[in-house]
Amino acid sequence: MRAPFTTICTCFVFCLISTPLIANEAASLQLYQANYSASFNGIPIEAKRQLTKHEQGYRLETSAHNFIGNMQETERLHLDPEGAIRIDAYTSKRSFFGSKRKEQLIIDHQRNKAIYTRKKKKREIDLQPDYLGPISYQLQLRRDLAEPDSTLKYTVISHGKIKHYQFERLGNEVITTELGDIDSIKIRRVRDKQDRETIFWMAEKYAYLPVKVWQREEDGENYEMLLKSLTLEGRK
Repeated sequence: MRAPFTTICTCFVFCLISTPLIANEAASLQLYQANYSASFNGIPIEAKRQLTKHEQGYRLETSAHNFIGNMQETERLHLDPEGAIRIDAYTSKRSFFGSKRKEQLIIDHQRNKAIYTRKKKKREIDLQPDYLGPISYQLQLRRDLAEPDSTLKYTVISHGKIKHYQFERLGNEVITTELGDIDSIKIRRVRDKQDRETIFWMAEKYAYLPVKVWQREEDGENYEMLLKSLTLEGRK
């Protein structure tokens, strides 16, 4: 069985879509904070996600906690002159039942290298322009959902390896949240193994922010997350 925070936060790594490009100007990203209520086998989990601005670009942070442990993921990124997303660094810290784990990804743009470290393990990856990070690939997904005919495929650096993610659209549904009923587009991650399934409900009203996430694990465990509150550009 996977640790509940690992699964919940894997599902949770989404950030606000960028505004459309105007002429040759780079896009900007909407700053926000989203709070979710989640459950794992009936155990409540509180999760939070926020996007903040700093001098070199943006900082995207995810955190989740309850009485069995906590986790935090941080990714730094920027937009190039054409508005494309570029990862700068990523750090993951997890603590469950007293066991701690830390992963780090550092990007050397001059050498076009990504350096991944975990404990004493270190791995270098040749960096390609379209490679995205463990969180930032979902930025591009959010952008692509605004284009009905776009192909939802991404190359991601995850746990020191190159992985290929793909999603499919399943239609529209209305999801009931603490913010009211929200129209959403339903998407599913395409997996080789059919015994695992992950589904997201993304709200066009909130720039394709996920309002609900559901996942079934190989052992039959179910996880669910639901949007509880949202602040966009300082406005609730």
